[in-house]
Amino acid sequence: MRNNTLKKQKNKLFKYDVINRLVELLRYIVSVIAMSDKCETHHTGSTRSVLNVLNKVIVFASLMLLGAFLFGCQQQTGSTTVSENNVRNYVVEDLAAKFPDADIREIVEMTPSDGSWYVKARVTYNFTTPCPVRMNVYYDYPKKGFIESPPEYITKGCSVCREGTCVIGTPEEAIIASHTMKGTDAVRSYLSAHSDAKPEVKLYSEYVDADTAEKYTNVWIVKWYSEKTNYAEFVIVSNNGEILKVWQAIKTETV
Repeated sequence: MRNNTLKKQKNKLFKYDVINRLVELLRYIVSVIAMSDKCETHHTGSTRSVLNVLNKVIVFASLMLLGAFLFGCQQQTGSTTVSENNVRNYVVEDLAAKFPDADIREIVEMTPSDGSWYVKARVTYNFTTPCPVRMNVYYDYPKKGFIESPPEYITKGCSVCREGTCVIGTPEEAIIASHTMKGTDAVRSYLSAHSDAKPEVKLYSEYVDADTAEKYTNVWIVKWYSEKTNYAEFVIVSNNGEILKVWQAIKTETV
């Protein structure tokens, strides 16, 4: 809100400045013409013709200057606007160039700011394994482009909630929590027996247990399945990292 207010104030001041400059330019043109008229009263013949030509040249040059000034003003106000679609295309192409081997590359947040766009993007490796690696990368485009900084790792080292308040806010964190947190022994045994096991994960704002009719809010459902067996392991992970339920079901059951 504060950025928008400052931007409006800047635009307002800029418009006032443009108007003042135009007034000064018009005053200059009028003064030149008036001076030329005075000169004409004291000269005749060829001298007057020369003054008429000079008068026209001055007016033409002034109008050209006015046109150039207005064009520059339009460029200044228009250059601050970059379309969201253009920014999105640039970021998508840049992510593909910088992280060609990533399983997932996507934009998760775009915020306009002072003629530029602040972009947060997701890059994930090994997404279909027990230990996905996720990081966030940032852009400020077109002001700065790609922001060179140490990667902001969301998951790394196949562990979550090692310190501080535990928040499971991404699919990658839910996948790791589903086999590393307390109460997931059955899942670890399944993964040990089936090295090809892959996860499916989904966030539910509200989930009703089909067996007990119990309602859960803001939970992740993680399903582990293998091509070598006909059953899968399912896990309910709360958004604070608690394992609420682990059960087996046929692997055709969806999350």
